[in-house]
Amino acid sequence: MIAEELSIDQRQWVFEMIGGLHSSLVKKISKLRIESSQRNFYRIFDDKESSYILMIVPDGIEESIESFCRKSEFLSSMDVKVPKVLSRNNDLGLLIVEDFGDNLYQFNLSEKNADEYYKSAIDQIIKIQESELNRSIFNEFDQNVFDQNWYMFQEFFLEKLLHNKVSHETVKIMKNKYNQVCKEIDNHLKVICHYDFECRNIIFLESKEAGILDFQDAVIGSIGLDLASLFKDLYFFWPEKKIISWYEYFLKNSNLAKNNDIFLSDLIKMIDYSSIQRQFRILGKLSEVYLNLGRNDRLKDFPVVANYLINTSKKYKEINEIGTCINSFLPILNKRIKELS
Repeated sequence: MIAEELSIDQRQWVFEMIGGLHSSLVKKISKLRIESSQRNFYRIFDDKESSYILMIVPDGIEESIESFCRKSEFLSSMDVKVPKVLSRNNDLGLLIVEDFGDNLYQFNLSEKNADEYYKSAIDQIIKIQESELNRSIFNEFDQNVFDQNWYMFQEFFLEKLLHNKVSHETVKIMKNKYNQVCKEIDNHLKVICHYDFECRNIIFLESKEAGILDFQDAVIGSIGLDLASLFKDLYFFWPEKKIISWYEYFLKNSNLAKNNDIFLSDLIKMIDYSSIQRQFRILGKLSEVYLNLGRNDRLKDFPVVANYLINTSKKYKEINEIGTCINSFLPILNKRIKELS
C-alpha cells in the first residue's frame, strides 16, 4: 500500500530516490506517529527488506529542511547518534533519513532497563554539549526566545484555553517570577542543546546507544536544559534517589562540568530552573497544539506539567510564588480539561 497523502510529484521522487539508494522498489509506505509539529513522518519499505524514514515539511513553517540537514551534519561530525540524511528535496519539502527502528524510550523504558537507557542518553547529551558553539548553525536561547515562550503561554494557555479566567494580578506575579527564572538561566554555562531531549525523541539502538530524533530546533543554551527535558518527563517518574544517581553520572563523565566546577547542588538548580522555563513553554505549546490541531490526547499532560511547576518552584524561596499562582488556578484548569476531554 502506498500512502495516499503523498502528492504525485512526492511519490515519484520517493520512488526514484529509493531506487537509487538500494537499486530497489518501494513496497509500502506507512504513516508514523503524529507529532506536535506540522511535520509528517512515514516509514518506507522496499522489496529488499530495508526501511527508511520519510519526513514531509509543509510549506510555510519554520522547520526548514536546510536547518535540519545542517544540524544533522554538524552533530554527526561530533559523533552524536542522529539519523543519516540519505536524500532531500527542498522544493517538495521531503527528506529520506536512516531508520533507527521503533525502540522509543517512551514505550520501552522500564525499571529493569532504566539505568542503561538513561546513561546512554546522558552520554549523547555530553557529546552534544561538548560540541563547538557554532553560531552560524545554532541560534541563541536568549531573551527573545524567553519572551516568545511567555507570549505563547499567555496567548494560547491563559487567554485561549483558560478563557482569561486567571486574575491579572496572578499573571503579573507569574510574569515577574518567570523573568527572574530566565535571568538566572541566561547566566548558566552555555552549550549546544537539543531543546526537546525527552523520551519521545530518543530511540535505544541495537548498538546499545541512544539514537536522537527531532534535533532541528537545537539551540545554544543552558547546560541544564537537556537534562531538564530528560528527567522532568511527562511519562516517567522515578525516585529522587535514582534521579540523583543519574545526575552524578553526568557530573562524573562531563569534562565541561568538571572544568567549570559544577557540583551537584549547582546542577540541580540549573536543571530545576531550566525545567520551570521549559514547562511554561510546554503549557503554551500544548495549548496551541490542542487548539490548532485538535490533539485531545495531549490534554492529559497539562496537570503533569502544572504539578512539575508547583513542586519545582516551591524548592526555591525566591520563586515559590510561581507554584502558589499555578495552584490557585488548578481548579480552573482541571474543569476546562474535563470539559474538553
